[in-house]
Amino acid sequence: MLSPGTTLGGRYRLDSRIASGGMGDVWKATDSVLGRTVAVKILLPSLMEDPGFAERFRGEARVVATLSHHNVVRVYDYGESPLEGGGHAAYLVMEFIEGQALSRVLQDQGRLSPTQTMVLLAQAAEALHEAHQAGIIHRDVKPGNLMVKPNGTVLLTDFGIARSAQSTNLTMAGSVLGTAAYISPEQANGLPATPLSDQYSLGVVAYQCLAGRRPWDSDNPLELAMRHARDTPPPLPDDVPANVLAVVHRAMEKDPSRRFGDAAEFAAAARAAAGDQATSPVPASPVSGGAYAATVSAPPGRGLDHDATKIGMPLPPPKASSKRVGLYAMIGAGALALVLIVGGIIFAVANGGGSDTPSAGGDGNQPTQSTSSGNNGDTAPINRDEFIGKKRKEVEDTLRGRGFTNIVTQGSGQWVSEINPSGGNIPKTQQIILTLSLKKPDGGGNPSQGTSPGKCTGLLCPKNHLSDAN
Repeated sequence: MLSPGTTLGGRYRLDSRIASGGMGDVWKATDSVLGRTVAVKILLPSLMEDPGFAERFRGEARVVATLSHHNVVRVYDYGESPLEGGGHAAYLVMEFIEGQALSRVLQDQGRLSPTQTMVLLAQAAEALHEAHQAGIIHRDVKPGNLMVKPNGTVLLTDFGIARSAQSTNLTMAGSVLGTAAYISPEQANGLPATPLSDQYSLGVVAYQCLAGRRPWDSDNPLELAMRHARDTPPPLPDDVPANVLAVVHRAMEKDPSRRFGDAAEFAAAARAAAGDQATSPVPASPVSGGAYAATVSAPPGRGLDHDATKIGMPLPPPKASSKRVGLYAMIGAGALALVLIVGGIIFAVANGGGSDTPSAGGDGNQPTQSTSSGNNGDTAPINRDEFIGKKRKEVEDTLRGRGFTNIVTQGSGQWVSEINPSGGNIPKTQQIILTLSLKKPDGGGNPSQGTSPGKCTGLLCPKNHLSDAN
């Protein structure tokens, strides 16, 4: 049993556990040789009982340790140490980062400006390019695995332990196939991940930064994954410039060959969209209660294909009525279900498959949080007259403040002309459908009618009130 004061490898003294996850624990530790603070990620002993996993992980740790980039968290060491009472611990030693996970930044600030988003995107894409050049595919790009330092520098963390787990016959709950809220369409359809899959996931992160919400949410990981495979994302806010939209849309193309040729091209496009303002900082929440220990693990290297076709502007995806698309969707759903059932591997996701917290646990300041609701209980009120004739953003803000997370739109325009369900106390997990129109419809009730009391707790709060993490 590990406890504060335990020394691994005769060198790394464990000081305090700062995060836990399905693959192991992360400790703040002291390197007694160099006298510096480090982060130590200790894998669950059960994982290392599989000889194939253990051998792959050792090799992959060596590969990731060779990465040297200012936007990638550094891996210092790998080791295995015997434990009192039998057994041994396999661990990675990484740099200890003062900063916040992007997931926490978004929770605190709602959304980022287009320029801030593109600057963040460029840094993350450059980190991915460095990894891809070394034959490493991340497979789990999400806000929880992007660290924002106080000076605005972005670092990519937690490389590919999901890949190692998925390539074994693990049957334990918590093994990672990929976080469903950010999974690429090809992975959702049961195909292997490629560097272009990382591009898509980073595009979803950019979407969330710009909109203050993910494109889709669902309690069902399989349903959420298949929405990435077949559905067109809801429109981004009207204040997002066209050149920024083009970058995000291209990264989120369903067809991998229509994304950027590689992550370096992705980064260049993001910087161009930001007006080449490479020094514009991403706002980091003040560090309180300790720093975040970035965790990095390693995926197996494999040859990369950088010959994907480059398309300038994205074309709309084929309509769902296409027989070919319908067949692919059916095959993809079956393939993914087969992987989940036969392989015994499930999504390591919180809140119905959409966790964007770090793979190893929380953000190092407090336990992992989900978007909190504005009402107690499992239901919240909806009154049609309160929302008809209001702008989409205002309606979505109000609904999220009450705890609804599965909000979709149909039609075009900025005015809400219909809401379904239209009234009553509605389960917060139920899908809310907003019908949009170009012209403001007649009707609408008292703006204050039905608003939930208390402070706003959604990702996007009216009048720039910031979300409280508690």
